[in-house]
Amino acid sequence: MAIGESIKAGHDEYRRLFAKMFKTTVKDASLREELFNDYALRLYAHHEGEERLLIPKMLKIPDLKDMGYELEMEHATMKVLIKDLKTLGYDHAMWRYRLSPLYSVMKVHWDKEETQLIPFAPEYFAASALIDLGKEFDTLVEDYIKKNK
Repeated sequence: MAIGESIKAGHDEYRRLFAKMFKTTVKDASLREELFNDYALRLYAHHEGEERLLIPKMLKIPDLKDMGYELEMEHATMKVLIKDLKTLGYDHAMWRYRLSPLYSVMKVHWDKEETQLIPFAPEYFAASALIDLGKEFDTLVEDYIKKNK
């Protein structure tokens, strides 16, 4: 699978997890915690892959440099919002509503990668390089998850 497909598969997984989390209530604190921890682990693995493999390459390409910096800043913003939600507590009445800002940043991030980066990646990277990056990305994500579970 090419790296764009791998990235999109991760995004789809997060969309499903968010749909489940948005349906929870205060009574579902343990489910919230389980879903959110799974989401955070998978997201951190995904970001690790992007930050180690893709973004450094983007920063070397003038047309992609600004987007590379934007993606890094969005990753940092997500980490702050994730920490805030974990600190708030899964049984807090505002938890589900505080999830919305994180979802908003995620949506902007997904849209940017899926409409501005992935479709145009073949203009900057050879098809074989995209496939190699995808394999390396998938391995890195899987290894990160195994190591941090």
